[in-house]
Amino acid sequence: MLALLFRLGSERFALDLAGLTAILPNSHIQPIPHAPPEIRGEFNWRGRMVPVIDLRQLFFGVPCEWTLTTRLVVFRWQGKNQRGNVALRAEGITDTVEYRPADLQRPSVSDPQRPGIVGSVVAEGQLIRVVDPQALVWESFRDILFREAVT
Repeated sequence: MLALLFRLGSERFALDLAGLTAILPNSHIQPIPHAPPEIRGEFNWRGRMVPVIDLRQLFFGVPCEWTLTTRLVVFRWQGKNQRGNVALRAEGITDTVEYRPADLQRPSVSDPQRPGIVGSVVAEGQLIRVVDPQALVWESFRDILFREAVT
């Protein structure tokens, strides 16, 4: 499988490229009133507002730093009754990594209320946590991110 490498602070992560729509540079993000801190806001992309989830805020409680390698990774999210584009804000996006599904080690600790990390792989001597973008749109986020179903 091919995944996009990124970092959050000093930790390395990989994001499965299935459903990837675009990788964009920093954009002007408008805050969404009453949204949790993990949802940084939304931006206009191709005539539609796209919500932004800050992955460092989501996993570590600290917002992503805006550097030359900070990007918005836009993917298509599909739920039971809702769907739409979601952008994930991440730091240190510079490369991809290939791994075999058989090499994915299940997480030793997982929180069913906060899914997203599906396991870890070791590549080039480094531990890399693998993130499923579909699982990052938690139940509690759906009403904020998708106020009405997108067709």
